[in-house]
Amino acid sequence: MPSDPSTADGRSRWLLYLGGWLALFAVAVIVYLPGLQGPFVLDDFSSLARLGDFDGVRNWETFRAFVFGGTSGPTGRPLSLLSFLIDGTNWPTDPYPFKRTNLVIHLANGVLLGLVIAKVLEALGYDRAATRGISLVCAGAWLLHPFLVSTTLYPVQRMAQLATLFMLAGILAWIQARMLLPGNPRRAYLRMSLTLPLFTFLAMISKENGILLPVLVGVIELTVFARQGAGFGALDRRWTAVFVWLPLGVIAAYLGERLFRPNFLEAMPPRDFSIYERLLTQSRILVDYLQNWFIPKLYTTGVYQDHVIKSTGLLTPVTTLASILVHASLLVGGFRLRAKWPLVSLAILFFYANHILESTVVNLELYFEHRNYLAVSLLFLPLAAALWSRVDRRVFALVALATLALLGGFTRYSATIWQTPAGIVQASAMKAPTSARAQSQYALLLIAADRPDEAFRVFDEAIAAIPAEKPLLRINKLTAQCDLGQLDAQEVERVSDIVSAEIFDSRLLKVYNLFAKSVVRGNCPEVSLQTVLPMFTRMLDVPENADETSIEYTHIKFLIGYVQLYLGDIEQAMTAFEDSLAARPGASYAMAMAALLATSGFAEQALHLSDIALTQLDTENNTTLIGRRANEADIREFQATVRAEIEARQGARSVSPER
Repeated sequence: MPSDPSTADGRSRWLLYLGGWLALFAVAVIVYLPGLQGPFVLDDFSSLARLGDFDGVRNWETFRAFVFGGTSGPTGRPLSLLSFLIDGTNWPTDPYPFKRTNLVIHLANGVLLGLVIAKVLEALGYDRAATRGISLVCAGAWLLHPFLVSTTLYPVQRMAQLATLFMLAGILAWIQARMLLPGNPRRAYLRMSLTLPLFTFLAMISKENGILLPVLVGVIELTVFARQGAGFGALDRRWTAVFVWLPLGVIAAYLGERLFRPNFLEAMPPRDFSIYERLLTQSRILVDYLQNWFIPKLYTTGVYQDHVIKSTGLLTPVTTLASILVHASLLVGGFRLRAKWPLVSLAILFFYANHILESTVVNLELYFEHRNYLAVSLLFLPLAAALWSRVDRRVFALVALATLALLGGFTRYSATIWQTPAGIVQASAMKAPTSARAQSQYALLLIAADRPDEAFRVFDEAIAAIPAEKPLLRINKLTAQCDLGQLDAQEVERVSDIVSAEIFDSRLLKVYNLFAKSVVRGNCPEVSLQTVLPMFTRMLDVPENADETSIEYTHIKFLIGYVQLYLGDIEQAMTAFEDSLAARPGASYAMAMAALLATSGFAEQALHLSDIALTQLDTENNTTLIGRRANEADIREFQATVRAEIEARQGARSVSPER
């Protein structure tokens, strides 16, 4: 907001306002500083490891392959991938630059949020002192809130941050243009018509929920500018139809198509919930999001969010219906209060509008904190504005400073936990005793610390506490027992009976493969590969696993081929590998199998699969076993190496030994 240079008092107030922002930035950097030293986690590896494809991003071809070859969403998110090149061009790499850039983006978003809030307040008739004070406090609370730590310190969530950056910039540009409408309609419509599609596009190629920008603009129009007596005039209906209603219609059609699918009531692997169950569960999750915002916690469950118990009906659990009633009341109130309490209406409707994609019928994980990064940004606004209007400035400043200090302290604590992998895992395990991922990682951490008794107690307690069967826990426990030489055939058969009767979770391919590797290495002498093989072959008795077009079938066939390979049955192994590739072709996947065959001494078979890989270069199959993407040069080099080894062996056999 511009300063008032006409008086010394105006200049001093402007300097005080600027000093407040600088102090806020300094505090934000200080509280986040420990977390900048932290590790990569979970999805960072699947998204950022592609930096190592083709030996790094080093020329136009590798640049194009990385930036425009994304698979995280329908758009590929090229702008987010481009931004990662600021911090690293190869893999493995140092996580510090990625986290540092995330923090810079977080600070930039805080500035944009402050400007947006100031413009909203200006449109509602607040004076300059109010717009400065309220916007600074609201932006500060957002910047320092511990609920956003897992977004800021999780490198791959830059996608959410960048989408928010362009959405806030788009909202700010639109508001500025909208305020011109009464005096200069031509200029206003030109600017709105140019900036709204531009920033929507930039947000979308950062992350797909950027398409919500026109909806958010519609919310601001409804609650701030379209109020009776607001004095800004009505938007042209044709403009609104094209730039607001049309995008909203596209989103509604996209969601409606999923809502009316025949399998609405059926679980769709790898998820263990149906869209119907997801929709019910989101009502409880949205309440949890609001609780975490208004009642901050020292540390949340962070990146491990599989602890959420799904709703299977309105009364199972009963909090499902109660949550639905809460949301219905808030939404009705949000619409009805927009004339009397526009800031309350804006905060409510803005929150729900941000959640219409990721928190409804799209088949995503149930819970993630980063979905709230933009959604919660206006929730403190009506509270701060009400406080400003009811108390004197000293009391307002004291309450604001106390709130920011509390939030900053909580965030500093959370950032300290994010400083080490062990800190993240242990804190998450304590917060989420029913998270199979957190408990499994905690148990493995104890194994690494040479505390096996405690580790197995964690495994057993988690298996008992989590209602649904969790193969992740059971297979990781088998692997740990095998690595310690404590596993016998009876335990493998017992666990096999359980996991082979379930729909295969394709996310656990690497977990099963690590167990098989441990047995191959002879870590548990009492367990043979013949004992392990039925675990995988019997999985194909489950109809969903036996579908030859499914990823479940693909992965199970790979595991069967892997075990058959080390049993020495190369014909059965090749049949299984080829079945796996036929179901889900992919050059990198084919080369992963070819490498296994080559290192096991089956060179001819390795060449055969590498030939298949050459025919599938335009096809990729996302699998946790792929370390890097295949390209033609690498495949040709692999083939040359294998052929050289074949020729060397043939030459050695043709030379008669000296007598």
